[in-house]
Formats: sequence, structure tokens, C-alpha cells
Amino acid sequence: MNLIKKIITQIGFSIGLVSILGLVVVGLFIILLSAPLGSAGGEFEIETERAVGVVELSGEILSAKGFRESLNKQLKEDAIKAIVVRIDSPGGAVGASEEIFYEINRAEQKKPVVCSMGSVAASGGLYAAVGCDKILAHRGTITGSIGVILMSPNVKSLMDSWGAKMMVIKSGPFKDSGSPFRELRDSDREVLQSLVDRAYSQFVKTISESRSLDLEKVKAFSDGRVIIGEQAKELGLIDEIGGLYRAAKIALELAKIEGEPELIFPESPTGLMAFLGGLDESSLLNWLSSLGRTRLLYQML
Repeated sequence: MNLIKKIITQIGFSIGLVSILGLVVVGLFIILLSAPLGSAGGEFEIETERAVGVVELSGEILSAKGFRESLNKQLKEDAIKAIVVRIDSPGGAVGASEEIFYEINRAEQKKPVVCSMGSVAASGGLYAAVGCDKILAHRGTITGSIGVILMSPNVKSLMDSWGAKMMVIKSGPFKDSGSPFRELRDSDREVLQSLVDRAYSQFVKTISESRSLDLEKVKAFSDGRVIIGEQAKELGLIDEIGGLYRAAKIALELAKIEGEPELIFPESPTGLMAFLGGLDESSLLNWLSSLGRTRLLYQML
């Protein structure tokens, strides 16, 4: 009787858990379909000759789409003479962080781009920042965290306790490396570690080349440690201690325009995007689809 009771309890728990998760996902999609999603910014009406556009990179970096759209709007507006990229992010996906770095490099061919670090600009946030002409941070800005982490949930023990198994038919031994439904083999770990090592080498090389720092010097503090703005200045990761307005002033000077800058901010998001802190719909869907998958990250945890 105890065994039957235990089985019934486990089945009931499983059904309840799946039902709750299903309701959460369905609820999110209903909100997505019904709520206005907002935009990265509307048409600009600029009357000043000293306009500096602000492009924001906030939260976990999941996709470059929203950032690219906002950046392109600032680039297309002739009245905007320079751009400040305001970063407040602990990092995120490797590919998205690199893509944002290259988008900033592309923008610099048209207008000066200066980075203003907010409370946090670490790991992938720092990767994006070094693409800018100049970097400013507050004394207490959290930055650094140069490194790569690969994470994958594992629910094998939980599946075993339920007496459930995942059937897998694969084309090669590494096709399901990092699967949450089986333990990681030594051979899997070796393959995945090579991915981390390659991404790490690219990260360190990008920092070294972009900041004109000796590669070995960069490696010495690229062990995942977190530092603050003052330390970043001493290490050569940033150019100056200062805030958003000072960054805009420097951007205007790089554009060879005198006077005080007038900041042009993007239009605030509405509806669900406002509730989620401005996260664009593409990033939200990417995050939902990434749950349970192996993720390669430039991210401070």
C-alpha cells in the first residue's frame, strides 16, 4: 500500500508541476499577443546642433536585435552627431555579446561612440564596451568578470526517482552532450571544455587588442574576478572615471563640436516590455526557448 501511495503521490506531483509550467508559458504568450510590445524609439524631432544619442544595453544579453535597431535609428538621424552606449549589464550569451561589439565597431565608422558604464558592466557587458572609442565608468561600477561559463541543468536523478527515461536516437556520440537527461561523460566534458577555452581566448584577445594592452597582462586578471571602476582605470580597461553626461561631452568633442551636449534618449517601452524592464520580444522568446538547454555565456553570476 505504501508503494502504491508513493507512486500516486509522485504522479500527482508530476502532473501538478507540468500543469503549473504549462499555465505560466501559456499566460506569457497570451500577454505577448495582447499587450503592446513597444519599440526601440520613434521618429526624432531634434532642433539642437549638439545632439548626442543614447543607446541602452541593459539586463542579461540574450540577443543583439533590440540594441542593433536602436543603434541604427541613432546612426540614420543626421542631427545626432555622436552616440553614447549606456551599459548596465552583467553579460550574457557569447554570440550576442560579440555581435553587439561588432555593431559598435560598425557604428564608429560613421559617428563617435563612447561607453558610459552604469552600476554593472561585466563580462559580456565589458566585451561590448571595449568596442567603443572611449569608456567611462563610476568609481563603484561593477565590471571585469572576464571569462566564460557553460551551464546545463541535469534532472537525471529526478527522472530516475519518477521512473521516467528520455529516449534518444542520435547521429554521433556528442550530439546530446550537455543533455539534462543523462550524466556528463569525460569525453563530453573534454569537448565542452574546448568550447569554453576557445571562447575565453577570443574574449581575452578582444580585450587586449581593443584596449591596446599586453595579452599576458590581460590574462593575469582574466580569471573571472569582479573589479570596480577604480581598479578598471588602473588596469587600463576604462579611460576615465565619470558619468553619462561626461561621456556625452567626450563624444561631442570627438565629433569636433563645441558646447554642451544635449542627450537624446530612446523612447520608453510600453506594455509587456515596460513590465520586463525594456527586454525586447525577441530576447524574451530566446530566453524562454533557452530554458533547459546548454548555454555558453560571457556572464557574471
